[in-house]
Amino acid sequence: MRKIAVVMLMALLCALAVCGTALAQVDWKQFQGTEIRFLMNKHPFTTFIEPKIPEFEKMTGIKVVFEVFPEDQYRNKRTIELNAGGKLDGYMIMPGQDDLYYSKAGWLQPLDDYIKDPKLTEAAWDPKDFFKSFTQASTVGGKQIGVVINAETSLLSYRKDLFDQLKVKVPTTMKELEETAKYFHGKEVDGKKLVGITLRGKSAAATSQWVDFLYSFGGSWTNAQGKSNFASPQTIAAFKFYGDLLRNYGPEGGTMLHWAESTSVFMEGKAAMIYDANVFKSLYENPKESKVAGKVGYAVIPAGPAGSVPHVSNWSLSINKNSPPTRQKAAWLFIQWATNKPNALGALLAGVPAGRASAWDSAEYKAGDKQPDWTLGTKKSFELGQPQWNPPVINVPEIRDITGQVIVDAIQGKDVAESAKKAAELMDKKMEI
Repeated sequence: MRKIAVVMLMALLCALAVCGTALAQVDWKQFQGTEIRFLMNKHPFTTFIEPKIPEFEKMTGIKVVFEVFPEDQYRNKRTIELNAGGKLDGYMIMPGQDDLYYSKAGWLQPLDDYIKDPKLTEAAWDPKDFFKSFTQASTVGGKQIGVVINAETSLLSYRKDLFDQLKVKVPTTMKELEETAKYFHGKEVDGKKLVGITLRGKSAAATSQWVDFLYSFGGSWTNAQGKSNFASPQTIAAFKFYGDLLRNYGPEGGTMLHWAESTSVFMEGKAAMIYDANVFKSLYENPKESKVAGKVGYAVIPAGPAGSVPHVSNWSLSINKNSPPTRQKAAWLFIQWATNKPNALGALLAGVPAGRASAWDSAEYKAGDKQPDWTLGTKKSFELGQPQWNPPVINVPEIRDITGQVIVDAIQGKDVAESAKKAAELMDKKMEI
């Protein structure tokens, strides 16, 4: 009887211990009195989160100094301050643009140990709720260096009214995309001749959209040896298809089309389709600026030989590796709070695309969703997306310029294979992997 009682007591103590562990929560006051400084880009997420900072300060006793600058000024200031080693604890970063350079410079603190530490991270923060593609995008050398605050991809947007009226199927393959562009090109609608599709064609500016064709055709920026992959048949096919599409079925002067010019063509009702950033929905659906508002449909990029492979890009919050350990941990508490489920949902409802699946799946978001096909296409692209929208190199701008020249040559109908071969040689000389 005594043995049974002892066993029952031990079981009870173990159960209490397990429950205690399960119920353990982060002590949000553990860094009370600490001051942390964040540099932020002037961005919709910044606009959303800044008024809420007093909530975090009251909950933690941590003082947050928030300094916000327009993007060009912000990028310069961030680099200068990190290089100078001043008091800077956290900052916004676009990983696809700066992660390799910043990591090599020693400015990015890996977050994995913070995320795994129950004394620093609530179980409810739920890292698995983030789309994997964005966690991957914010990972360098197997270490997570940021948490997504703004998630983007690109979509095929099309004149749904015309597709319905003329009983045209939304293209799901690259072959169908070309056939559909050809079908609409030159058709007269409301006294205007349509172009089949509009795309970015202005050199380096086009690379962030062309990259989706690159991977969908089975190409890539670099090969397994870290050398340029531009001379591969798959990459050449992507260059050629993109160039032919814009030259044959796009607006005149295709090599001068940046995003502003291309979206304007579509918003004026002059194009049947456009492939560009999903965030431009806000432009297309603005009745004060767009003649196609309420007439647009949205879909993932049509599949090429390697499938449908859009890119994903994002802004993340990161921690300065050179910040003192206590301030790093306090900065992590701020990042954790800023990216929790309630704030991700709030940001999405405020128009900032969230990197959390739960925000998109919430009843609150669905209740006000006026373009469910945009949501479906965006979520699908987040799930399919690959994060290498920029070349995986230190000197990103130089390699984008080299790539952009091949795109221009393709649009102009030049020998794409020869152009790509020269670009590969030049890229290998310029790259610092």
